[in-house]
Amino acid sequence: MRKALNSAFSPVGETGVSEAIVRRIGELIGSGELRPGDRLPPEVELADSFQVAPMTVRTALQVLRENQLIESRRGRGGGTFVRTGVVDAPYFRDAELPSVEEFEDFTVWRMAVSGEACARAAERFAADEVADMDRQRLLDLAEASHRSDVSVEVFRLADADLHRYMAELSGSSRLLEAERSIQAYLTRTLRHMPKPVDASSLSGQAHSALVAAIVAGHPAVARAELKTHVRSTLDVMVGVHYLRH
Repeated sequence: MRKALNSAFSPVGETGVSEAIVRRIGELIGSGELRPGDRLPPEVELADSFQVAPMTVRTALQVLRENQLIESRRGRGGGTFVRTGVVDAPYFRDAELPSVEEFEDFTVWRMAVSGEACARAAERFAADEVADMDRQRLLDLAEASHRSDVSVEVFRLADADLHRYMAELSGSSRLLEAERSIQAYLTRTLRHMPKPVDASSLSGQAHSALVAAIVAGHPAVARAELKTHVRSTLDVMVGVHYLRH
């Protein structure tokens, strides 16, 4: 399992532990870190990672099944897997369009977290601390994030992949954790945005400029490009809000 994903299966708090596990796994799915078809670790391993009783994990997984995020398969090669078509699951599908004030507040938080992550990633590129294979993966994710010939699910998860990987390149586990939450929130709310081809045309140029600044090792430019990109998302969401009300 990927190193960054391993860190997500870490101990949860003492109160509301089954709910915390539901949220943790839900965010991993919403952020694209757990993809459709991915197999979850066995219940015993999850219990050990979360430092809870196996029954607590079992309860959390049942909630995730009921919300159509995961499914169990029997027989050889069986286990618990992320469902195909997960973006259309009730957990995401039934999310309400946030108010303008709520999304503006979210945008302020996103600018602070994602802007810092992008700036730190650029600093690491400038210091030659990023391997060539990581640089190439970033470029590949940027290209994949603005394809228009894909489904809503593929488009949203590709976009989440890119932003989450930029946070991973920052070298900060806390920034990565915060970015996971941001992308999971966006998966729930961006269902109200235009179809992928329209969203792709809006995000493609912004992603290219942002990634170029990171790879070139320009922290201030990377932060500014991220803020411009996030503001454009806010503008679209505000427009959609007023069109629907």
